Amino acid sequence: MQNIRIYIDKLILISCILVSVCIIAFHLSYGFEDIGVRLQEILNKAKKSALEPILESSKLSSLQKSMFVKSGFTMSKEQLELGKILYFDPRLSGDKRHSCNTCHNLALAGTSYIDNSSANPQKLNAPTLYNAIFNDVAYYRGAISRLDKADKNTTNFLSKNVLARASLHALSASNEMNANVDKMIAMIANSDEYMAYFKRAFGSKVKVNADLISQSLAGFIMSLNTFSRYDDFLMGNLRALSLEEAQGLELFIDKGCVACHNGINLGGTMQPFEVMRKYQFSNIGGLQSDADKMLKVSSLRNITLSAPYFHNGGFEKLEDAIKEMGQMQLGIDLSNKEIKQLILFLETLRGNLDSINLPNLPRM
Repeated sequence: MQNIRIYIDKLILISCILVSVCIIAFHLSYGFEDIGVRLQEILNKAKKSALEPILESSKLSSLQKSMFVKSGFTMSKEQLELGKILYFDPRLSGDKRHSCNTCHNLALAGTSYIDNSSANPQKLNAPTLYNAIFNDVAYYRGAISRLDKADKNTTNFLSKNVLARASLHALSASNEMNANVDKMIAMIANSDEYMAYFKRAFGSKVKVNADLISQSLAGFIMSLNTFSRYDDFLMGNLRALSLEEAQGLELFIDKGCVACHNGINLGGTMQPFEVMRKYQFSNIGGLQSDADKMLKVSSLRNITLSAPYFHNGGFEKLEDAIKEMGQMQLGIDLSNKEIKQLILFLETLRGNLDSINLPNLPRM
């Protein structure tokens, strides 16, 4: 009898353990399912809010090539290598000391700290060139736009090729490369090593001109795209973001940030500036919005790496910039908890880019 009693007690104990395990498993499964439902809800909300992931490789390649129709630029390996050389070459500038990378430093998320010299009287903060292919305009006042009906600077580019036209402008702009373009072309044409790169990229009969230089620069810049966990999430991978990060995205949408920071680049378009009140550092540099009270919206991709913030670098800390945006653009005071939650989301916009080897510059 005692043995039977012990056997029954063991059965009861085992039954209790099995029931407990089942209950725990049920709650765990329900909990995970509940998180999955919330993440899917946030993903659906993001898709309805004009937020888009970076294009997958084949579509991105088609977009890149479509911007060079009838130009002879095909985004070939040789053309991109030439573009990289031009990007890092300071000898193209007027003082032979400034390359594109000086202001748009690829080791600093494609930007740099404010140049406080007389060459930058407006104290402009160099915007990142990563993912710049997805911007609709170039320059803070939208001087170059995809919406232009005609290209005022050159006859050989489609008006939609913002980066090629911006590169062309930058070559001679006094606050950028400040070069004598004719002398630059002559310098390249007189270099056998430089011409060897141009011939590999465009054929043995190539003639170097400003359009070709700016196309090559633009092509290289168009290759600088950073896929992030945020893109993975928008493509349907619910595990790419934690629930807390996704809730930061939801807060970003619900508070109205997405009204200006939308599209693939979460920026890159012209939008109203100083909507609810004046920007507290508007006096720095003196740059004003355009005639329609609009300024170019900076991309939020890699934003946690690209301090300082705003067109004149008024804020060093991202949390201060977010607080200012809430008050100035939305007329709301974001709590410290909300700001931290938004930063959790913004961290997911940090993308990956293959390492870039510095080129050996051709002899002149």
